[in-house]
Amino acid sequence: MKTSKHRRITPLSSSAAFEREARREIEHFQRAVNSYADRFAREPHLSFEQHWFRLAATSRLADGEERRRS
Repeated sequence: MKTSKHRRITPLSSSAAFEREARREIEHFQRAVNSYADRFAREPHLSFEQHWFRLAATSRLADGEERRRS
């Protein structure tokens, strides 16, 4: 059975936090769309979905590191 890769939004989540998360997801998707052609030229076996998830994961790790430094 596959498990969901998405976080569940609980009723306790604020609308501001939900909006920030939605904007972050949109930015990740746009970044993936804009950079996929170049990446595909170097790695033709890489699917768009794999590329998108890698960018999102890298970005989330960087965001987490920035927050810890602050």
